[in-house]
Amino acid sequence: MLLALLALVGGCSAIPGGSAPPPPVTLAASVGPGAVDVAPVEPLVVSAAGGRLTSVTVTPAGGAPLTGTLDPSGTRWTSATLAYDTEYRVQAAGVDERGTPGAPLDQTFRTVAPEQTLEIESIRPTDGQTVGIAMPVSITFDAPVSDRAAVERRVSVTTSVPTEGSFRWMSDEQLNWRPKEYWRPGTQVSVQARLFGVDGGEGLYGAEDRSFAFTIGRDQRARGDVNEHTLVLYQDGQELRTLPASYGRDVYPTQYGVHVAFEKHEVKRMRSDTWGGPGEGQPGFYDENLPLAVRISNNGEFVHVNPDTVRQQGRSNVSHGCVNLSPANGRFFYDWVQMGDPVEIVGSSRPLTTRDGDIADWTIPWEEYRQGSALASA
Repeated sequence: MLLALLALVGGCSAIPGGSAPPPPVTLAASVGPGAVDVAPVEPLVVSAAGGRLTSVTVTPAGGAPLTGTLDPSGTRWTSATLAYDTEYRVQAAGVDERGTPGAPLDQTFRTVAPEQTLEIESIRPTDGQTVGIAMPVSITFDAPVSDRAAVERRVSVTTSVPTEGSFRWMSDEQLNWRPKEYWRPGTQVSVQARLFGVDGGEGLYGAEDRSFAFTIGRDQRARGDVNEHTLVLYQDGQELRTLPASYGRDVYPTQYGVHVAFEKHEVKRMRSDTWGGPGEGQPGFYDENLPLAVRISNNGEFVHVNPDTVRQQGRSNVSHGCVNLSPANGRFFYDWVQMGDPVEIVGSSRPLTTRDGDIADWTIPWEEYRQGSALASA
């Protein structure tokens, strides 16, 4: 009798009809219901927990539904890019693991109307360009960026070979990236600036995405010694040619440091008052057209032909800061140099600094350069 009673009690623990039913499917969107001033930096995501999606429709007011993609599991739908200043209605349905429909999702939200949009004004290098081993990446914006970290997070530099490098804000409008050491020749570089929708601070939002790619050319560099009055050209680690040169006189010294070649002019008009030199009517003023000019900084320094100083080239320094070459040597250098080649000047009394133009990246020690990233301490 006791055994029978125990058996009866034990039998009471079983649940008739098998296992408990699964929980209902739950649907959610990455933007909350009724949200306003939503930055469209990321697409809208609709997800299902405890089941799968059976339909998703995201419709802008007065427009056609957005396209989107559903992942293989059927639990996550991702929209195409959202627009600014738009109200969207999100409608979705789903079923649980047994196919039972759950509560549908039906909500609206509105994206932000920017007070101002942030445009990329210029890039360097240009898309498809082949450049020298010292050329930094440079993105110049059309307005000052107050939230530098938010913008920098949306910019990436990808290289075909492992390359250590860092971003640095050269100003509120200019974001640069350079490798720790000169680029390796043949490196393929891709830059992605996914700026649409990013909040740059103070009502400034990214206007569009931008991408560009470039290639690092052969390893060549020039080394100018102001005391030896020479400009020595190296290619692939070997000395190629030594050119007699004349550098800046004592009062206008050619600045020492790593310059970067970044413009070529068959003929360039040069005036002394454009870089802070003597003005018109003052002693030393000049206004002349000079041939085969390669710009190496924004402070008025060029490597160029000057027939008037050929007798001094290789012997003394008589220029206003430029590197003077003879017509034959100037032609060789002009044809040989790549945009982005380093021109390393030594022996001068005055350093090249960040005040001397927008390609002064190599004048900054590496650890200091890295600290110029808005994400250095993030």
